[in-house]
Amino acid sequence: MEAQDGQPVGRVVRFDSLSKVLSAGLRLGFMSGPTPIINAVNLHTTAANLQTSSTSQAIAVAMLDYFTYEGFQKHAEHVSDYYREKRDVFEAAMRRHLDGLAEWSTPISGMFFWFKLKLRPTSGAPEGDSATLIRERAVSRGVLALPGTSFLPNGDASPYVRAAFSLLEADQVDEALRRLALVIREYNGEQ
Repeated sequence: MEAQDGQPVGRVVRFDSLSKVLSAGLRLGFMSGPTPIINAVNLHTTAANLQTSSTSQAIAVAMLDYFTYEGFQKHAEHVSDYYREKRDVFEAAMRRHLDGLAEWSTPISGMFFWFKLKLRPTSGAPEGDSATLIRERAVSRGVLALPGTSFLPNGDASPYVRAAFSLLEADQVDEALRRLALVIREYNGEQ
């Protein structure tokens, strides 16, 4: 990749993960890149967490041996299709219930939607605070999402929310987003 744009080679590090592809709970990744950077990361990893779970590594090797290269490719395509279908169901429900109440871009990978709620401003939160909305209103209505503040290093208020789309059935997604829309309207004083 570096050589293609004429830049010096040796500055790109790539991280990959078997999580979500082989198994959602399999927390096993790998990296490729320049040897000095790989060695530095290995040294840090050794000091920080000793090593990756031997059980996880053994499971991954056994699964990859079982799949073979072609089988793994087919499996990865199947998983990708599964998440794409789940994403499309979630986004269709977002369009039905959150149009005008939230802004989002369609994710091209992963299993989460990251979206901005259109909330009334509050003291210290000029774009609104999704944490307050979720904690004080949404959870009691059976709606669980992760407030954007969870992803900010300073913990500031944020109108953003992250919601998983991979686990729920279509009717559950529809009901959750219907409830979220009601909560947003109430919070904004529209009902």
